[in-house]
This record gives sequence, structure tokens and C-alpha cells, in this order.
Amino acid sequence: MFEGSFKNAVDDKGRVAIPARHRDVLKSLQEDRVVVTFHYVPPNPCLDVWPGSGWQELLGRLKQNPGSFGQARTFFETVYIGQAQTCQLDRQGRILIPQGLRERAKLGEEVEFVGVRDKLRVFSAQNYEDIVEAYQEMMRENPDALGDLGV
Repeated sequence: MFEGSFKNAVDDKGRVAIPARHRDVLKSLQEDRVVVTFHYVPPNPCLDVWPGSGWQELLGRLKQNPGSFGQARTFFETVYIGQAQTCQLDRQGRILIPQGLRERAKLGEEVEFVGVRDKLRVFSAQNYEDIVEAYQEMMRENPDALGDLGV
């Protein structure tokens, strides 16, 4: 399970090291590749980084539950699945994030990896700070906002 957040620099070639704690999770899953795709955590774009096996499980769940072909599903399949790229970890634990995905997620020289249970999210460092501030504001305005989660 992925958890915690860590900042890392993106080099001029678009490579970024997956934080050691998150690499340990990938090693425990015997994964040396990840699937990176575009996502959006309002109001900020980001990337989701899945272990290969987790990505295959997601695709399997979608196949077993075809549902309707409504607008949300069409968008999800076209963007989330359609943007996905497999990235190989190098010996230093880095991945090369394709330029198109970096641009779409507005990633700059510094990114924040955020563990979200079965995957990672990668934000520009500033966008993640904006999300943390929005969370804090929500909690100030409504301290019971997370009551439905049982936390």
C-alpha cells in the first residue's frame, strides 16, 4: 500500500526518481514497470502511477462491469485509459515521464509523489500545496466533512 508524500526533482530529460519508500512497495510487488496516466483532482491536474499488476486489475474490473456507455465512462476510457503509458524503472529507480503527460499535468521541475493506497499521484509541487490548502479550508469550514468516511 502506498502512503506518504515526497518531493522530487524532474531532470531536463523528464526523468524523476520514485521515492525510496514507494520503490520498496513496488519491489515487494515484484514490479519494475509502472503505468502512468493523466488524472485530475479538482482543481488541479496530476498523474496517476499504477504498479503494472494494479493497472491490469483495474482494466479487468472495467471489463467485468461494462456498465452503460454514458458520458462519464466515455471520458474515463478515452482520457484515463487512452493516455496511459508504461514506464520502466531504471537502475536508479527513475521513470521517464513522457513529455505529453508532463505537459498535461503541468509538471515543472519539482513534483510531489503522494501515496493513495494502491497507486501514486504525482502533482506539480505548487498544485499539491494548493490541494492541501483547499483541504485545510474545507476542514476549517466544516470539521465534520469527513464524517461519512468514518475517520
